Amino acid sequence: MPPSGTASNGNSHIRAIFARSKVILPFIILHLASGILANDLVAETYPEQPFPVEQHPFKMVSRQLFTTTALSLLAPIVTAHSFNGTDGSNCKNIPGDSQWPGDSDWSALNDTVGGRLIASVPLAAVCHHEPFNLYDEEKCRAVKEGWDRPETHFAEPVEFNAPIFQNESCDPFTSADQKCDLGNYVSYAVNLTTDTAADDVKAGLDFATKHNLRVVIKNTGHDYLGKSTGKGALSFWTHNLKDISVIDNYASDDYNGPAVKIGAGVQGFDVLTPLKDKGHVMLSGSCPTVGIAGGYTQGGGHSILSSKYGLSADNVLEWEVVTANGTLVTATPKDNQDLYFALSGGGGGTFGVVLSMTTRIFPDSKMGGANNFTFAAASDKEEDVNTFWDAVGSLQNLSIPFVDAGNSLVYLIYAWPDKNVPALTTFSVTIPDCDTTDCVDTAMKPFTDDLTQRGIKYEYSAKVSDSFSDHYNASFGPLPYGWYPVSQVTGGRLLPRAVVSDETMGKNLTATMKMAIQEQGFSFGCVASNAKVGLREGVVSSVNPAWRDAMAFCLAVGKWDYSIDREEMMTMQTSLTEVVQPALDAATPGGGCYLNEANFEHPNWQAEFYGLDNYKNLRNVKDKWDANGVFYAKTAVGSEDWETDGDGRVCKKQTSSWAMKKGPGAFRGKGW
Repeated sequence: MPPSGTASNGNSHIRAIFARSKVILPFIILHLASGILANDLVAETYPEQPFPVEQHPFKMVSRQLFTTTALSLLAPIVTAHSFNGTDGSNCKNIPGDSQWPGDSDWSALNDTVGGRLIASVPLAAVCHHEPFNLYDEEKCRAVKEGWDRPETHFAEPVEFNAPIFQNESCDPFTSADQKCDLGNYVSYAVNLTTDTAADDVKAGLDFATKHNLRVVIKNTGHDYLGKSTGKGALSFWTHNLKDISVIDNYASDDYNGPAVKIGAGVQGFDVLTPLKDKGHVMLSGSCPTVGIAGGYTQGGGHSILSSKYGLSADNVLEWEVVTANGTLVTATPKDNQDLYFALSGGGGGTFGVVLSMTTRIFPDSKMGGANNFTFAAASDKEEDVNTFWDAVGSLQNLSIPFVDAGNSLVYLIYAWPDKNVPALTTFSVTIPDCDTTDCVDTAMKPFTDDLTQRGIKYEYSAKVSDSFSDHYNASFGPLPYGWYPVSQVTGGRLLPRAVVSDETMGKNLTATMKMAIQEQGFSFGCVASNAKVGLREGVVSSVNPAWRDAMAFCLAVGKWDYSIDREEMMTMQTSLTEVVQPALDAATPGGGCYLNEANFEHPNWQAEFYGLDNYKNLRNVKDKWDANGVFYAKTAVGSEDWETDGDGRVCKKQTSSWAMKKGPGAFRGKGW
């Protein structure tokens, strides 16, 4: 075993690759993402502007609440229609339709919600002359420079970070003479605040029902499947629901211990310091700007602490949610348990507007880790490349006992700048309750020994952090916002233990990954963890069952390049849908997809994102709590009943494709 804290068995070739990766890594995403006494905490306040003053010295858009002036700006964007939908009601109205609400209607809603209605003005309007007349060359330059950063989008009420759904309708990379069109942006957003959130959601839902409008929910806009936006939609913006309350002694039938209640707008970086000061940690994503109670937990929520404490969805104690009929409901494993089940892993934007989440928290402690763990093919020769991929397969197999010991490993497999020389580097090695570099070395020894036996040179040095937040910052910082960019083509797969531990299937998997990386231009960001832990007796979440048998989730990433023609980038999306994803699915029998980080064009999303039996139960819950489909999002439960027409309207199908496929008994699962 090499001395702790030193580069082991390395050479200048590996160090050069790692040095290059530190430059290039920012261009690859791994988004990996009640009657009880409470101690109120205030979330640590960070600057409202996403960039330091020297980089971002202005208020990009003077955000204005609803006014007649703001409304009038929308008029030039839309083309007049007299469309009423099939049979007058099957399609949600969009601007220009004859049934679209008038100025007086929107004004009345604004009065009802206390002036908190926001008319959409895209951030990149400063890069276009029309129709908002906000063009400013200096501001546009800053918007362009920050466009690939999450903080550019998350604090804005209508922005989102998925370039496919942005659709070049109003971004900073098109001509200033191109009109800034709302496109897939929502038309209006209600800014939810703590004291009035439930009433404002009810008012908005009543308004949307009356005027037959699409409804969406946005927190941070970390969203690769287009769920947090939609043409002509009324959005509920939960970002400013930032309350944090630590509960020292939460008591229920299934849990007694410390907990935290967080508003729906709380992000990962908001809670790190307040919980550290109280001696606690909680599960959150690998990207510190992800909203915890939003799509992250509602879709499952993996964490570098998952091998010790489970998925975020498995740790929820309570949800406060406004349902489709405007009723504020508390869902727990005991009360409204079907809704609790659905919200805990069944996908965001689907069952209601979540206002808060109460979840288990855990003792803070020292964390073992590694500053880097990196190796690469020695050259582009076939034998060296094959040796590398054999080592990747072995690392994934060796990860099973590693994660079963409570540890996790976050790693990136890539091949750039030379696509013929693949490499692997880790972002985070997490070994909880490890307070010496010796225990880190011991935990990592199977990996380093394997590489040594194969004659592969590597970099590695052990480290110990005094707290989880220190460890997290070293892995994913600098805090508060981290280094992750946000523009990408996204797919992925859960890797079953049975696949990676079988010699033949394991080689088939690594061959598939090699094809995706070295031939199709993708990279894989993987989180190795054990999602079988953290379960409570008698408490059922709706997490995709494939998580329980997986040793890792691997995100297939294609970097979005705004400097080239959009059609070329869409070719990469086509490659994902027609080549890479089918090959991954075939190579991982018994696997599935993580619904928060998946290919939105997956043709079999009900089975792959949710599990078929699980989906049937979720569909039962959807039909009970939202029978009219108020909450629609692509690949969300019940979305098979809807389709989008050529103008972007969401329209009800005459017969559900799911019902036709599965027959009249499709939704009668074991259920609630």
